[in-house]
Parts: sequence; C-alpha cells; structure tokens
Amino acid sequence: MRPAERRDESAIADLVVEGFLNKFRPVFGRQIDQSVKIMEKWVRLEHSLGGVSSLVVEGPEPMGIIASVGVRTGGSDEAALTRGLWRVLRRHLGYARAFWAATLLSYPRYAATSYEAYVERLVVAHEHRHQGMARALLEEAESLSSEFDKETVGLHVSGDNLLALKLYEAYGYKEISRQRSLLTSYFLGIEDWLYLQKEL
Repeated sequence: MRPAERRDESAIADLVVEGFLNKFRPVFGRQIDQSVKIMEKWVRLEHSLGGVSSLVVEGPEPMGIIASVGVRTGGSDEAALTRGLWRVLRRHLGYARAFWAATLLSYPRYAATSYEAYVERLVVAHEHRHQGMARALLEEAESLSSEFDKETVGLHVSGDNLLALKLYEAYGYKEISRQRSLLTSYFLGIEDWLYLQKEL
C-alpha cells in the first residue's frame, strides 16, 4: 500500500467504475464508455481542489492497482469542484445528459467539517475481494485521518450494500443519519443513503 500518484488516477477511475457499475450504467446510459474518462478527471479534481488523499494497493505484475481508498482530510473548494465536474460532464456527455448525470451524482449530500475526515470512496477489484484489503484500506484511512488531527471519520454507504455495512459496523462505525431519495430509488435502486461515523 502506498500514497497514490498522478499516474494512478486512471487506474483508480477504472476501479471506481468497475466497483459501482450498476450505479454508473443508469447515470451514463449508452455513454458508459465515457465514465472512466470522467471519473479520472473527477479523481484529479478531488486531489487538486477537494482536499482528498488517495492510497492504492498494487497487485503482482502485471495487475497494477487492485484497490484504493480516497480520504478527504484537507479543505475543499466546493464551488470550484462543482464547476470542474460540470465542465467535464458537459464536454463528454453533452448538456442534457450532463445535467442528468450531475443530478444523480449529487447524492448522497455531505457537508464537510474541519474536525472530520471523510471517506470519499473505497474500492477493491472484484477478483481481489474477501482478502482483507478493504479492512486494511479502512485502517490506513483512519491512521491518515489521525495524522491530520481529525476527531472523527465519516462515510456514506447505500442501504443495500450489506457487505460494506457489515465491515463498517465491525470497525465501530455507527449510523448517524439517513438520506432518502425518490430519484435514486427509482433510477439507481438506492432508497437509503446511510451516513456512518466513527470517533478516533
């Protein structure tokens, strides 16, 4: 495991799209092939404007990156992030589809605080799941959060992601709130977004 570098951003994007393909298909529709390019640019924006640090796990050659976690520990320029994402979506999808994608991708909503680190994403390649990598990444995310003097770590998980919920609960994360969305329920099959938090 090591800190991510700029050259890893494409591989992180591949992992995110693979890990959440059932959510990305309804968002991007027939333009699903554009999702990796868009996600790569989003990861770059997170790193440059969003206060996010990423960690990656490399598999044996020639596998490359097989798991990653992104943790927001620094300040975030939300306005610049929103503008940057909109430009990327519009360039790759056109105005109408970009508006649709931006609407669905705006869930779950989160308001950053100075005392909390936030896990933006935790993904493990399908063929490398159930090997303890998610646990190791979560532990490293918490260590990184402590280095930045954060008091808590927060994250969102969809209510139907039972394996992830089991992992987070086993590591002491507790449900703080829920967001319900008719929009994501209908189009993504996600009725509830659970916000979990752990004190460090």
